[in-house]
Amino acid sequence: MTAVFGIVFFLIVLGSLITTFVAIFQIINNDFNGSKGLWIIISMIGIIGPILYLTKGRKLIVKRDYKEISYGEDFSFKSHYSGLIRNLSINVKVAFATAFGLILTGYFIREFDIYIFWESKPIGYAILLICIAILLRKDITTRKSLKVKNAWSHIGFWIIVFILFVKTLITVILPNSDAYKTAKDYLNNDSQLTSEIGEIRGYTVLPSGGIEMSSSSNGTYGAASIALIIKGTEKYRELTIYVEKTPDTDWTVIGIE
Repeated sequence: MTAVFGIVFFLIVLGSLITTFVAIFQIINNDFNGSKGLWIIISMIGIIGPILYLTKGRKLIVKRDYKEISYGEDFSFKSHYSGLIRNLSINVKVAFATAFGLILTGYFIREFDIYIFWESKPIGYAILLICIAILLRKDITTRKSLKVKNAWSHIGFWIIVFILFVKTLITVILPNSDAYKTAKDYLNNDSQLTSEIGEIRGYTVLPSGGIEMSSSSNGTYGAASIALIIKGTEKYRELTIYVEKTPDTDWTVIGIE
């Protein structure tokens, strides 16, 4: 019975994922009598999203006449994107330059063991993703006005939006979790770590970790990977600490990389 339930659950999840990808593709590649962004987000909500798309969202799609859409025979990618970059606002250009500067600074200070502003690298990558999303949004608008296919620009834009959303959630949820408290307590009492970097003065949670929880009739299970910058009086360290929870135990550190 358990095996049958597992197979049914797997098929439901697989069907939901396939429906989500189909929904996003159809919404992006056709005209839509509603908010494309809102319905793309709705279609990504677990099992409920695909059901809402099939029952309501699909009716809002207006099929395009693809005879009116160019496939790019006379479309120059080089001139198109160079024009897009030239026409970006000064604020976006400054943001791009700042992002690259912060990323290079982050690699430089790590390479030469300079213990200041190690947050520069993740901040730089976040700004870079935002700038690329702005560029892709402008690319979508321009391609639409030229009646040139823009499906891949749409897909790239929404992937970046999703990544930024997930990373924002991670940086908000993880520092307020019991898993993070357990990790901090463990590191504060790690004599080998403190002998290497000195007295710990602070932590910065990086957006590359994650946490997941699940419940069953036996209790609550949990697993988290927490990426941190640990700031000591002598050195900084960047590491990932893994913690887990079972129905019989509280959060426990199981490994460090």
